[in-house]
Amino acid sequence: MTILAFIAIFAGAGLANSDASIWSAVLLVIGVFSGSAAWWLLLSTGVGFFRSRITSQVMLWVNRIAGGAVVALGVLAVVRVVVK
Repeated sequence: MTILAFIAIFAGAGLANSDASIWSAVLLVIGVFSGSAAWWLLLSTGVGFFRSRITSQVMLWVNRIAGGAVVALGVLAVVRVVVK
């Protein structure tokens, strides 16, 4: 799915034209790789940082709030379908 999303984004941005050089394609691939690697580094570092600071009581409240948000959004979606 990620590859299809990148194909759609590149095509929509006009990066799929045939007169592009090999170097522009290489730079594009390097840019996507670098951005993805930076994102995962940031994400894993953040999780490692907060993992030792979150107790089971905090996780219980995080799960309750997230569950409530999912339920609220589900109810909102049903209400919007029924009201139309």
